[in-house]
Amino acid sequence: MMKLMSLVGLLALASATSMNSTLEAQCHPECKWQCDDPSCPAVCHPVCERPKCEISCEETPCAKCTIHCERPVCSVRCPKDMCEKEGCPKCETVCSPAKCHTKCVAPEPKCNPVCEETKCDWKCKKPTTCPKPKCELQCEKPQCETTPKCCECTAAAGAAAAAASASSFLETAHDALPTFLELMDNLRHQDKSGESMCCPCKA
Repeated sequence: MMKLMSLVGLLALASATSMNSTLEAQCHPECKWQCDDPSCPAVCHPVCERPKCEISCEETPCAKCTIHCERPVCSVRCPKDMCEKEGCPKCETVCSPAKCHTKCVAPEPKCNPVCEETKCDWKCKKPTTCPKPKCELQCEKPQCETTPKCCECTAAAGAAAAAASASSFLETAHDALPTFLELMDNLRHQDKSGESMCCPCKA
């Protein structure tokens, strides 16, 4: 009987110590900086290589030419000894050599510049008017004010109430009592799930 009371008292004391450390951590919440994430486009402009171009022309047809000649200069020439018989020399027309020149009109050429494909790249720099991020320090709310507190197991009244609770448990228990390791393992499980065992408070 006394061993069970001592065992329950130790477990209650360990549970209260664990609960007090958890409450202490909850009563000192952490604070973190919360910042927005502004974005702005970079200032960019294209940088292109000098283009390589050449002139390409279509095949031209033949030129159109015309001949222009001066009016001919002609005269009649007769022999000095004239006769009326057949076989006598006759008069003939004599002209000066023709004076002509050729005038040609060349077709209009059809030419166009032909260039290689444009090669450009972007050159960017940081903008000068980008807004800075806005930050605010935010803290968690303490939870210790709303968490029920356990009675002190080291107080005389709390220890007496724990002993009375252990006696009541012993009277109703019919199976084999759990070992100390089993009770400690259950205590850790309850502490992680937020159901830590507390010392009973004196009514």
